[in-house]
Amino acid sequence: MNDCRYICRYLRESRADFSTMVKRLLSKYRPKNVPVRLVFFGDVTDNVRYREELDVIRKEADIHFGDKLPVISYVAQKPLDGSGLVMEAHELKILQGETVEYKSLWTNFYVTVTSPHVKHLFLGGVMSDNLDESFSVQSYNVFDVVEKILQIENMPVHSIVRQWNYIEQITAFDGEHQHYQDFNDARSFFYNYSQWPEGYPAATGIGTACGGIVVDINAVYADDASINIDAIDNGWQIAAHAYSQGVLLGEKDPRFQNKTTPKFERAKRVKQEEYEIVYVSGTAAIRGEESLLGVGIEKQAQTTVENIDYLISRENMQKQGVPLFGSSYKLKNCRVYLKDVSFMEKARMVIERLYPDVESIFLLADVCRDELLIEIEGIASV
Repeated sequence: MNDCRYICRYLRESRADFSTMVKRLLSKYRPKNVPVRLVFFGDVTDNVRYREELDVIRKEADIHFGDKLPVISYVAQKPLDGSGLVMEAHELKILQGETVEYKSLWTNFYVTVTSPHVKHLFLGGVMSDNLDESFSVQSYNVFDVVEKILQIENMPVHSIVRQWNYIEQITAFDGEHQHYQDFNDARSFFYNYSQWPEGYPAATGIGTACGGIVVDINAVYADDASINIDAIDNGWQIAAHAYSQGVLLGEKDPRFQNKTTPKFERAKRVKQEEYEIVYVSGTAAIRGEESLLGVGIEKQAQTTVENIDYLISRENMQKQGVPLFGSSYKLKNCRVYLKDVSFMEKARMVIERLYPDVESIFLLADVCRDELLIEIEGIASV
């Protein structure tokens, strides 16, 4: 097996004028493969400034890349390593016979990579035009855009293999409605269009300081057996889409009888030719469906890493009935989301001890439950 064909890299810039930081990041970025996604993480706390800075990023990226523009997202999460701005670059190794195209629908840009039987789609930064609308309305608007682009590309909803869901003040309430629950109900409504034969996508639902609802997706679809896609469950955790009503908060959407569960798998593996990738969903210190309470940041960090390590272990895959291709998996990079700045040093010590060779970034973000102090996601390969 070769290494992963989907590569993730982090670039950091010290504090300066925002436009200067963006220009510096782009100027020192030297892609080794085709850039398909750029995610910027910055310390911004109000939507007016967020919109202004997003416009700066889009303008500078357009100048830099011209007609070969990767997908652009701006996430309102403060980098915790002292950087003024962090850029996460996703690159794809292009295989023989594949064609790369750069497309758009309205103000939504996306990239397709197509061969005779397989299509990859990279879409990101999908958000509502009006950030003052309710989070339910914003969520439905975002999924309307995703649906239209998938239809244009003749890709079913279940072709989504990885989804990032950035939700402003994720655990906050507007009256009886929790932002995260409103988003989950909209996602469930959208996902009901498909049967999901290979399981739901891997996903992260994480809080941001502002920006409303922002969604990024990776999708892949084959009309033959060129691609193997497997959902990976974790024997130590109840699947998120099987959670009981007791761990879901807020008023339900009137379209449903009950509050809907978060529709994602703990991980998703995609294999094409000799390349494999495992998308590890946002993972926290949850066993069964219950959070670890009162144990502190160090124990939650260690438990989260243990959950990930077991998730991608051969033992777990064998127990879950996931086909093995003769190799073991290792986390290559990760994002570490922390609920409070004060957790940084203790969390960093745990992560660097347990993952000494894993490239990581630390970000300030609310996790989807008030009692959870840390969440980790990443990409694993052989």
